[in-house]
Amino acid sequence: MTEPYFVTLFEQLNQRAARATISDRKPSLEVLREYLRLQFEREGGESGSFLGQPVFEALFEYESQPNPLSNLDFLHVKTVELLDNPPKEHRDRRFAKSLHPYKHQVEAWNSLKAEPCRSAIVSTGTASGKTECFLIPILDDLVREYSRTRRPLEGVRALFLYPLNALINSQRERLAAWTAGLNGGVRFSLYNGATPERVPQAKADAAPEEVLCRRTLRENPPPILVTNATMLEYMLIRSIDQPIIEKSKGKLRWIVLDEAHTYLGSNAAEVSLLLRRVMQAFEVEANDVHFVATSATIGGNESVPHLREYLADLAGIDPARVDVIGGRRVTPNVDTAGIFDKPLPLIGGYLKGTQRTQLFIRFSLRT
Repeated sequence: MTEPYFVTLFEQLNQRAARATISDRKPSLEVLREYLRLQFEREGGESGSFLGQPVFEALFEYESQPNPLSNLDFLHVKTVELLDNPPKEHRDRRFAKSLHPYKHQVEAWNSLKAEPCRSAIVSTGTASGKTECFLIPILDDLVREYSRTRRPLEGVRALFLYPLNALINSQRERLAAWTAGLNGGVRFSLYNGATPERVPQAKADAAPEEVLCRRTLRENPPPILVTNATMLEYMLIRSIDQPIIEKSKGKLRWIVLDEAHTYLGSNAAEVSLLLRRVMQAFEVEANDVHFVATSATIGGNESVPHLREYLADLAGIDPARVDVIGGRRVTPNVDTAGIFDKPLPLIGGYLKGTQRTQLFIRFSLRT
């Protein structure tokens, strides 16, 4: 019998994580390195192993829109083309025009394209396409502006705030995939403490869609800036970063707050005051900016008015201009007659079976 794909995946993760950790710590004694390797690479969950047992969580599909992406007439034809046909190296980020978006994604797109300007808090589960809820309307907005001017956009139009650098870096491939087709017309930059002051010109020329260094970011700020609250704070007060703001005044119209559940208590108050300073520095009114907050851990029908007020207070806007958007899962019809009387087939400690299902695999580090 062929082993399920996750058996080899777990073994590879265990081995690579263990060896990377040993390599990072660099123990000088060869015998110690070998001992640690043998201990860490033991099967997950065993005493001394690096990883715990994997946890498998079934993810149901969400309700889909009846029409495919290509039939949504409120998206610019160029936007659909960029999503459907990314560069070869980013083919796994393709959002095919034949796909049927989730209903909550289309609901978010309609909300964020409405006039007058509206904001949204997107509260749906893991792997429900939350990023597409805000990234596609932002991309569509910038594509339309670029199509009108036919000149590369300069100045920040969209500001993405993430609480962790790992989350900032996770957006690079998606943004590169969906903006590369514009040949630098719509660019982005990931601005955190690791952003270099400058890069070789050949490296910059190889990726015209991304601003890779601080020097170019200040000389020619891109329309999409992905950063964190700390770097944004620095950008507001450091004179060296003032060119970014000067060239972006009056242009900011999108602010995205990812992992909104992390903004609580004093942290929420600090971010709220920071956003008001951003409005002042960029010389825009809060009512002219689309605020988008996302989270997979807050929601529920009874929480809708509270979520609306939460984002309104955070952004300083009228709660009536905030839409709360949640996904609806589709529970498959399963004939359960007699199946609960049968034991699960276990071989070698791993679940075996031929039925395919969408799985979210969570690995925990042993401490």
